[in-house]
Amino acid sequence: MRILAALVALFCCTFEGFRRSFALKKRVSNLSEILIMLGNFSIEIRCRALTLDELINGEKCAFAQLVRAGISRGENVKDAWENACRTLPKYPERELLSELGLSFGTSDSDGQTRLLELYSAQLSTLKTEAEQAYSKKGSTLAKVGALCGVAAAILII
Repeated sequence: MRILAALVALFCCTFEGFRRSFALKKRVSNLSEILIMLGNFSIEIRCRALTLDELINGEKCAFAQLVRAGISRGENVKDAWENACRTLPKYPERELLSELGLSFGTSDSDGQTRLLELYSAQLSTLKTEAEQAYSKKGSTLAKVGALCGVAAAILII
């Protein structure tokens, strides 16, 4: 019975370490996708003057899919954007995207491209910070989780 409990503790601690490491990696990936999406928005606005609905429909990233899911449930694009922001983890980019959604479409195409550039710069800074956090903490979290699991297993046995 003790061996089973020790194995469960080892598995749970190791899993938690890897889960936290993966969360840091996923944040970097999400920020990269969002920056690409905003860059695509800027290009499309300059070339074709598309609306936010049309811009979202042309994107494939996870955030755009969340917004499209809200639109398919009958929400307008602003509400769908806001609800998609609420599903993101509580990092600073969540607030920035929410602000962008409220401001988007309130000016002409030049104003919108400048707005996208402003938010892209801020998100790029967050991405750099997230990459640094992942490179510093990513493998450490996984190793500490495994070590805690081993320690818990030893204590149980």
